[in-house]
Amino acid sequence: MPGGITAQYGFLYQRYVFIKLALDYAGMDKFFVYEGADDIDISEEQRISSIKVSGNTYAQVKSGAVSRECWAKVIGNWLLIDDPEPSYKIILENELAFDIMSAEVINAVCEYFVDGATKVSTSISNKVYKKYIEGKAESVDNLKALVTDLLTRVSCDVLGLDSIMQSIEDTFKSVYCQDIKVYEMAKVCRCERFIDYINAVIDDAIGKKKSYTLRFVDFMDIIHKVSSEISDRKYTIDIGEMKKRKKTEAERLLSSDSLREVRQLRLVNSNSGFIVNELLKEMLYRDFREVYSSSDTTLISNIEETAHSNFEDVIYGLPEEAGPKQKFDATVSKDIPLSIVNNSPMYRNGCYIFLTAENTDESKQITWGEENE
Repeated sequence: MPGGITAQYGFLYQRYVFIKLALDYAGMDKFFVYEGADDIDISEEQRISSIKVSGNTYAQVKSGAVSRECWAKVIGNWLLIDDPEPSYKIILENELAFDIMSAEVINAVCEYFVDGATKVSTSISNKVYKKYIEGKAESVDNLKALVTDLLTRVSCDVLGLDSIMQSIEDTFKSVYCQDIKVYEMAKVCRCERFIDYINAVIDDAIGKKKSYTLRFVDFMDIIHKVSSEISDRKYTIDIGEMKKRKKTEAERLLSSDSLREVRQLRLVNSNSGFIVNELLKEMLYRDFREVYSSSDTTLISNIEETAHSNFEDVIYGLPEEAGPKQKFDATVSKDIPLSIVNNSPMYRNGCYIFLTAENTDESKQITWGEENE
C-alpha cells in the first residue's frame, strides 16, 4: 500500500476509534480530546482547569504492524505526560509481535531512551533522556522501574476497522435510537449522520491546527441534532453538506449516457450545471427512499404514485407540441405529499427525476421527451 494511502488509512482508523471511545465512555464527567497529549485523551471534566486530577486515560491508536521502535515511542510519549495518576490504553489493528512485559523488551525500550542523548532535541527519545536520565544517578535502573510500573496501567485492545465500525453502530442504535420503532434503516442513517458531524468538527479543528475537544455537552448537542433530523416521522439533511459530498459523484454520472435520467435531463436542458444539480436532488431522494422503503413500502409507493399522477395531469393539460422543458417545468412545480421530509424542490424534484430511471416500473415511469428527437 502506498505511503500516502497508508497514512490516510491510519487517520481514518484513529477517527473511528475516537468515536467508539466517545460512545463507550460518554458521561457528564468525561471529555475526549483528539490529538491532545496523546492520540486520544479521555479525561475528567475538571481537567479543563489548570488543576491536575486523577482518572485520565491516554490512548494510543495504531493501525498496521507496530515495531519495537514504534512501541518505545509510545512509551516515551506517555512518560512525557505530566499527570499524577494516569492510565493508558493502546488500540491496535494487529496483535503485537512481542511481549510488552518481558525484560528483553523493557531493556530495549530503556536503551532507546539512553540513545536519545545523540538524537535531535525535538525527538521523543531525547526528551525522555533529558527528563529521566541526564545528570541523574542510577537513572537507567530507575527508568526501568518507572516503565515497568507504567506498563501495569496499560490496557491493550486489538480491533479491526470493521469491528470498530460495527461496535459504533451497535452502541449508537441501542442507546440513541430507542425512539425509532418502525424504520430500522433510520437508525443506521442517524448513526451515519452522527459520524459525519464528528468528522466535520475534527476537520475544522485540524484546519485551524488545533486539537479537538469533545465535551459531554457538545456530544449531547450532536445527539439531539441528529435525533431531531432523523426519526420515524422526520428526515432532514444539511443540503449544503450533501451537495459537497455528492457533487463529484453527480459529475461522474453526467459523463455517461448510460443513465436514462441523464439522457432525459439533457433533453430538458443540455447545460451541465443544470443536469448535475438535478442529479444531486435525485441522490437526496434516493437516500431518503432507502431509509423508509425497507420498512414501509406503502409510504414510498404513495409518494411515487402521486408524483406520476401529477405528471399525467401535466401531460393531459399541455398542448401536444409541448417540449421536454415545458413538461419538466410544469411537473416539478406540482407538490408531492412528503410528510416525513420538507416538501422542498430538492426532494420533490428528486422524486420526479428518480421516476425517469431505466428500471422504474413502466406504470410509473416519467418521460420528458423522446430520446431520438
